[in-house]
Amino acid sequence: MLSKPLQTETSGNAGFSLLELLIAMSITLVVMVGASTLLATSLRTRTRENLRSNALASVQRSLNTMSREIGNAGYGLTDNGIVVADSSASSIRMRANLNNDASLAQADEDVRFVFQSANSAIVRFDNCATCGGNSVVLATGVTAFTVTYLDAAGVVATPATAERIRIDVSVNLPAGPQQPASIVDLVSDVALRNAPNTLQQF
Repeated sequence: MLSKPLQTETSGNAGFSLLELLIAMSITLVVMVGASTLLATSLRTRTRENLRSNALASVQRSLNTMSREIGNAGYGLTDNGIVVADSSASSIRMRANLNNDASLAQADEDVRFVFQSANSAIVRFDNCATCGGNSVVLATGVTAFTVTYLDAAGVVATPATAERIRIDVSVNLPAGPQQPASIVDLVSDVALRNAPNTLQQF
């Protein structure tokens, strides 16, 4: 008895053709490029916003520190505490007798704030004789720093007759995707504790 040879059925779904594989890979590649571009853009935006936030926070902290210490200028003294020889539009030096010892040789009693344009930084110098003259960088990335000496009416005065101090700090914020670089100005207006006209009233 003769047997028939077995026949195997062939299916049309045996695998991908080369053309189908190329089309699938092309679509996957386009989706991956789009996702990578979106991720890179969001990372650049986040980095830029972090830089902006850090720059603003650094300058705000430095303004708070300067305002607090300038507000104490002249405490325990007979003048406004501003050292005229070391005070200008880009620097201010002030004294205060915080420990009531008349020597002004303790920490935080003789302080100077200086803008170093070469480093784009605001630096605090403590001129304490027994402390070794410490210095601290308060803020970096600063593009401009201006100290204005004013009288009670807001008119520009000399450091010796100033009753108020205005500090103006500019920060350059970097450009980002579809956003231009910008400059932000922060201003602090501080009334001196021991202003000359206040002393004359007593």
